[in-house]
Amino acid sequence: MAVMMLVVVLFSSFFIAAHADHDCTGEDCPICACIQQCENNIHGTGSGITDFSVVILPVFITFLFISFGAPSFKLGTPVSTKVRLNN
Repeated sequence: MAVMMLVVVLFSSFFIAAHADHDCTGEDCPICACIQQCENNIHGTGSGITDFSVVILPVFITFLFISFGAPSFKLGTPVSTKVRLNN
């Protein structure tokens, strides 16, 4: 997902740089509309970092805690301790 966002930002930047001084046809210029959309893409990526730090980062930290802390919290069961249960 991060690679896709990087590609979108890079291509948007390249498009804006390539078409910055185009011959505008007026109010309904498709190139101006594309430049506006590219600017929205670039400005919209800043809010994604906040979402990452608020939502994804705590989940990732919890996952790391569980994966590294799981052996110390492991409860012994009769099967794991190989207790033979005779009837």
